[in-house]
Amino acid sequence: MNSKSRPLLQVAIDALSLPEALEIVGQVYPHLDIIEIGTPLIIEEGLGALETIKAKFPHKRYLADLKIMDAGNIEATSAFKRGANIVTVLAAADDRTIRGALEAAETHGGQVMADLINVCSPMTRAKELHDMGVPIICLHTAFDRRHAGEDIFCGLQTIRPVVRCQLAIAGGLTLHTVGQALSGGADILVVGGGITHQPDPREAAFAIMKKLEERIGYAR
Repeated sequence: MNSKSRPLLQVAIDALSLPEALEIVGQVYPHLDIIEIGTPLIIEEGLGALETIKAKFPHKRYLADLKIMDAGNIEATSAFKRGANIVTVLAAADDRTIRGALEAAETHGGQVMADLINVCSPMTRAKELHDMGVPIICLHTAFDRRHAGEDIFCGLQTIRPVVRCQLAIAGGLTLHTVGQALSGGADILVVGGGITHQPDPREAAFAIMKKLEERIGYAR
């Protein structure tokens, strides 16, 4: 992470309908850096949801969580053309798929985030992705495994020393665990329910942003 920048907050919008997603974004805006159009929303509403939300809230970066596993160039291109700034590809995908997504990103001025979800050897794969030129790698605890007792911050400690690209962390983060993610060297904190399922999502997002700003003495 650039020493002059602060860590970024990415809020996962995992709603199942466009009206619900718009309501959530309206609640947390502008207290975030990246608006993630979650996989469940894309499945239900398609990439048109990204276009609609971005048209209403245009002054943020947008990530399309496509979790690409094949046809990297084609699928990434679709998202970039609809307004995505970042597109996710699964780290478990073939290298050719990931390179295809990277080519699409270069063509359209976007970025690729490679998601390490369920990868058997995260550190080894992270090194390979870094060497491929992937700009963002995400250490991600799967939704279905969050109660299995996994320590997601342990992964940060092993991967952070071996990559120089941006490192994101996702999977059950809350205001109370933000400090651990920052201490582990995360550049992007991906928060879903820790904000969107709180009694006051706006206040939850504001509180996390305040922690990120305090990390480097940043003031709005």
